[in-house]
Amino acid sequence: MFEVRIHGRGGQGVVTAAELLSAAAFAEGRYAQAIPSFGSERTGAPVVAFCRIDDAPIRTREPVASPDALLIQDPTLLYQVNVFEGASPGVLVLINSASSPVQLGISELDREAPPAAVLSVPATDMALRHLGRPVPNAALLGGFAAMSGIVSLDSLVTAIEQRFHGAVARGNVAAAREAFANVTKQAAAGDQPWTPLQPPAPQEATDGHATDRQPTTRRNSGGPPAGARQLEGSRGVAEAVGRCRPEVICAYPISPQTHIVEALSRQVKSGELAPCEFVNVESEFAAMSVAIGASAAGARAYTATASQGLLYMTEALYNAAGLGLPIVMTVANRAIGAPINIWNDHSDAMSQRDCGWVQLYAETNQEALDLHVQAFRIAEEVSLPVMVCMDGFILTHACEPLEVPSQARVDSFLPAYEPRQVLDPAEPVSIGAMVGPEAFMEVRYLAHARQDQALRLVPEVATEFAAAFGRDSGGLVRPYRTGDAETIVVALGSVLGTIKDAIDELRGEGMALGVLGLTSFRPFPVTQVRAALGKARRVVVFEKALAVGIGGIVSADVRMALPGIGARCHTVIGGLGGRPVTKASLRSMLSTAHLGVLDPLTFLDLDTELVQREIQRVAASRRSGPAAENMLRDLGHDLGTVTSGIR
Repeated sequence: MFEVRIHGRGGQGVVTAAELLSAAAFAEGRYAQAIPSFGSERTGAPVVAFCRIDDAPIRTREPVASPDALLIQDPTLLYQVNVFEGASPGVLVLINSASSPVQLGISELDREAPPAAVLSVPATDMALRHLGRPVPNAALLGGFAAMSGIVSLDSLVTAIEQRFHGAVARGNVAAAREAFANVTKQAAAGDQPWTPLQPPAPQEATDGHATDRQPTTRRNSGGPPAGARQLEGSRGVAEAVGRCRPEVICAYPISPQTHIVEALSRQVKSGELAPCEFVNVESEFAAMSVAIGASAAGARAYTATASQGLLYMTEALYNAAGLGLPIVMTVANRAIGAPINIWNDHSDAMSQRDCGWVQLYAETNQEALDLHVQAFRIAEEVSLPVMVCMDGFILTHACEPLEVPSQARVDSFLPAYEPRQVLDPAEPVSIGAMVGPEAFMEVRYLAHARQDQALRLVPEVATEFAAAFGRDSGGLVRPYRTGDAETIVVALGSVLGTIKDAIDELRGEGMALGVLGLTSFRPFPVTQVRAALGKARRVVVFEKALAVGIGGIVSADVRMALPGIGARCHTVIGGLGGRPVTKASLRSMLSTAHLGVLDPLTFLDLDTELVQREIQRVAASRRSGPAAENMLRDLGHDLGTVTSGIR
């Protein structure tokens, strides 16, 4: 695997650079993954993006900690951010600057680096000359193609032309070509021979669904599946939802789900998705209220939300489930404030675990896409609303190979919507009438019975999906190397890929470890979990949410499956507020667990010194001040740069 870390500032196209690089690698028949890491979301703030390129599928979702290459889009970051953190002596470094590495004060890197491994190129000057704008990403990538050889210039040009149009495409291509020539000349002028990495031969291209956001489909024999496209997760989900033919889509923007409803709005406006009414509403509560009304009137309804938005529609969530309305909603999982946090964890969806909705969690973007197709089928069969939960930014904004099914295949799998209840003036009924003590318990029992019905239906739909589409997605649980495992991790969402990589490494060191992925959290598959954990001596439940005052949320449900098995259950809380869950931290935690010395409740990578400092501050002063701001100051953050008011 070749890993690239790109540093820049907001407005310089850092995220786009990672996407273009991944698209170029994908065009050459390789697996590629681009993931952004946003900061305070303002122009000029430091921004980081990551790109991985490999000949095999990429599972890990952690940030690139030990890059093989560093692209630095703004040289002032050399003096503000530790851009070289984790870099090995042999790392390739390309800096956007008209000054040489010696003039920039980083010539010491050359001593341990291969020939031509630390170079600079005036990418901003080239962008201004050819594009008329100081956006250096395409030029810098052109120089990197020459320097590294990890992708060809032709593939990069193809990615640029498929992302942009007209003068913007031509300007970026010209800047990339000039930078390629510049870096080639620099490298050739060195004292030692220089040979860039050789990319694989480009694969044959076809006319796929090319747009300004996605390179064409291409055929290959050993890389991603034929028919796959390098696509952002949100846009893949939007295409899948569109193929499910929703008739009403209600939307209120909140990061990180916004790209989904934006893409759907374009489908509706263009007439590609018709008949469908796209309703812009004034709040998330209104979005769910519109969905309830549309579904009750007999329309297939869809919406998406995240974090505080999900909380704002809580009352309506209970109404939708209590009325048995088969609404499908994407939850782009994001932390709940306060303090304000826009990054990923599972606090939002977990807070609604008892509202009566089916909750399905996606490990990958492909599974997120597939789960939406299955969700409409499940919802409409059992007359229950379904949340498809996908990790915010880690999945929603990640670009990777995706197979989007054709309209014909979705139509054959998902029948036209036939509601079990509908408001019809020709046949008047009341939906949501008052129910007193004489029948309310029975109504609630029926809601529980529908969840039990969904428990049987979810695996059936997943099996039918696999037969129809040729790949496994969905279901209740997904065991990985659990058959002979003494220690089994239970987890949900995108962290499963990194856990699997850590387990494979520790297996090679003689530790019998496995992981059980939960796709269905509601209904909770007690029987299936019990069967998967039956031979384990230790169970570690990894959670990206916290039940304050007790610890684990998922752990409480997992423990229902453990009586009689004899396994000890441990809870590990990690990844809160978007903190990276790294393979190194997982290896350390899993090794401790396998030795039998893991605490019952563990907070992964908790800064205990920082916490103790605040506890002491509170003990010393009645007016100790806000804890979050105090700890940020202790960490050396300038609170004046922290953006407030983000929803």
